[in-house]
Amino acid sequence: MCIFCGWKMWSNQSKHDFLKKELNLVKSKINETSVAVDEASKGQEDKFAREKRKNAELEESKNTKNKEIADLTRKRDGMKMIFDEKLTQVEQTAANIQNIKVGLAGIDKKILQQRVAVRELNLSIPTLNESLNKLGEQITEEIRRRGSLNKKILSYDEETDILKSHFEGTISALQKDFYQRPWLERGEKVSVSFSNVDLDAGILMLPIGKNYGLEEKMRFLVRARGKSICQIRIKAVSYDHSVAMIVPLVGNPNQLTEVNNFDLICQ
Repeated sequence: MCIFCGWKMWSNQSKHDFLKKELNLVKSKINETSVAVDEASKGQEDKFAREKRKNAELEESKNTKNKEIADLTRKRDGMKMIFDEKLTQVEQTAANIQNIKVGLAGIDKKILQQRVAVRELNLSIPTLNESLNKLGEQITEEIRRRGSLNKKILSYDEETDILKSHFEGTISALQKDFYQRPWLERGEKVSVSFSNVDLDAGILMLPIGKNYGLEEKMRFLVRARGKSICQIRIKAVSYDHSVAMIVPLVGNPNQLTEVNNFDLICQ
């Protein structure tokens, strides 16, 4: 049993060693295979990269060719449009030439008619000369009449200037009498376009005076925008301006600051 057990152990040890050697050989082959696979993989990757670069170059070349084709197509279309335009121009030119030929034929006919008209005109020249002589006599008579009319017009102008001067003098006198009369009657209105007012002192400065008929102690109703504002009494007056006192407790004098134009109605 001991010998058998020893043999069995030795046999197992031998198998173990043999299997270990075989395993090492397999591992070595696996490593070699892995190295070969890695090298092959690297070779495939390099090959794939080369093929990828080639494909990219081919794609770029294809895009370039497509662009060239597109450019050529556009140029072809442009040349076709130019050709069509030129063809249309040629057709129009041919039509114009035909129209010109027709026009020339008509011009030849008109020239012939003009020649006939010139011949007839030459025949009518003596009659025209006689008519021109009569027309010259009429012109001379009209010139004589124009001279006479010019003399009459000059006399009319002088009379018109005299009448105009008289009219303007009359209008000026009427205006002076209307606007510069030295009095104002009750109920008459004077328009004022500008004034200065001091509500605290109750004073109203007016840009009119004796030139509009204002006198001291005259009383006026102030109206603006169709409404009565207040009443004033002239305190001091000169030729072209005056000072008025605002009558207290009458109307609303504060509205004087809101208007630039108002009417003075004599009371």
